[in-house]
Amino acid sequence: MKPTLLLLTVLTINSVFGQDGKRLNFFGINPSVTVEPYYNSGELDINVLPIVYQRSFTNRLDVRLTSILNYGIRNGNDRFSHFGIEFGTPIFFKKKEDRLELSKGFFVVPILSLTRNNEANHTNIGTWIEPGYNFLFENEFALSLGLQIGGTYFYNDSSANTWGNHFGIKVIFGKWF
Repeated sequence: MKPTLLLLTVLTINSVFGQDGKRLNFFGINPSVTVEPYYNSGELDINVLPIVYQRSFTNRLDVRLTSILNYGIRNGNDRFSHFGIEFGTPIFFKKKEDRLELSKGFFVVPILSLTRNNEANHTNIGTWIEPGYNFLFENEFALSLGLQIGGTYFYNDSSANTWGNHFGIKVIFGKWF
């Protein structure tokens, strides 16, 4: 169900923004590992569906979607723990001469993340900012490095709702089509 939702979102964005050129679509992966302070020693989450879709929108602005499907490695009971989507709009410092140019250079991304943690029984709404740099290589391959800083609101099913800090290192690699 969730991969279908992601595909429909990508197709909708693609149709809304038009078909006026090539190399406007980036597909990549964002390998990530999460370790929460309340996890026991040796426990962690691995994003097993780290798909990233990014599309040039204007000469300075892109739109980026990242899927989240975390598999929790636990002491004795491994399972899927967390799923959702992250939406961001990379804003590049240097304006492109033409929207068909590939996005590269320094950027800043305001991000909204919506996820559900079935293991801890809470829904998360994350807001953060991600400054970074997008490297562009031959054959339209790209590597993006970013640093996420912000906060997450934990909407708990059966206890008090809370805010938490968010800090992450973002590494995305893929290709422009």
